[in-house]
Amino acid sequence: MKFYNTSHTTEYRLTHEVGDRISRDRIITLTDAVLAIVMTLLVLEIVVPELSRSEVATELPKRLLELLPDVWSYAISFIILGFFWIGHDDQFHYIKRANRTLLWMTIFYLMFIAFIPFSTALIGAYGDQQISVVIYGINIFIVLVWAYTHWKYATKERRLVDIDLDPKFIATMSRRLIAGMIFYAVAIAFSFLSTQASLVLFVLIPIYYLIPSKYYWLRSTKNK
Repeated sequence: MKFYNTSHTTEYRLTHEVGDRISRDRIITLTDAVLAIVMTLLVLEIVVPELSRSEVATELPKRLLELLPDVWSYAISFIILGFFWIGHDDQFHYIKRANRTLLWMTIFYLMFIAFIPFSTALIGAYGDQQISVVIYGINIFIVLVWAYTHWKYATKERRLVDIDLDPKFIATMSRRLIAGMIFYAVAIAFSFLSTQASLVLFVLIPIYYLIPSKYYWLRSTKNK
């Protein structure tokens, strides 16, 4: 009887570990797929002008200029989504296991990722309206909240990461996500004064994430 219990426990642990590994891989695959689709959908909001043959020569340049707000919003959102993909890849470089809670966090994270084409189209069409700017800013803010929650849950008491993961590194990742939330909250607040100021901040905020923190260098050195 004692031998049976030990065997049963060992079998359970092995099954649990394999399940964790598969769930982790599926989270990565699902996130990659959703981000790829969402990034593709962004460009579909830029509609080629429909003109008659007689109008093309005179009207096409004007109609293309009218598309500039759509092109601008597409470019900014595409870059922001690129940073979200990079951030998710960075997190899962260190997250080694998965559980049902992490799966559901990812589902809610992706739900707001999938909303970005709509909020992007909104500021492309109505960028001078505060409600459009606020909706876009809140959309990005909520994505960052889920990314932060995702990371905090995985690293708390080393729940889903290696036990020896540097606490300073964990704090650095958390601070960068918190900084992003603060920046977007400020951008949303600026919309009450000027929607144009908010739009400028939406352009400038991604520059912060272009500056690599020390952990990128540590990771690249470790992988060599």
